[in-house]
Amino acid sequence: MAKTKKVTITLPAELLESMKTHTDNVSGYITELAERAERRRLLREELDSYQREFGEFTEEEMAEARTLLHGTEEAERAA
Repeated sequence: MAKTKKVTITLPAELLESMKTHTDNVSGYITELAERAERRRLLREELDSYQREFGEFTEEEMAEARTLLHGTEEAERAA
């Protein structure tokens, strides 16, 4: 099990109540959201670093990535 540390956070009451309608483990819910945000931040840093070294992604590369990530229909909608 991962090491944890207890912290106190402040949330708008409406947001907390909304979260409670989706889960009975608000701490786990917030942890999952924070982990996703951290993965996105790290990926953004990697993509930025790659583009600084090799240049910006072309439209064709972006279309191919959208197809791989979302399938053909989503890629066609984004085009």
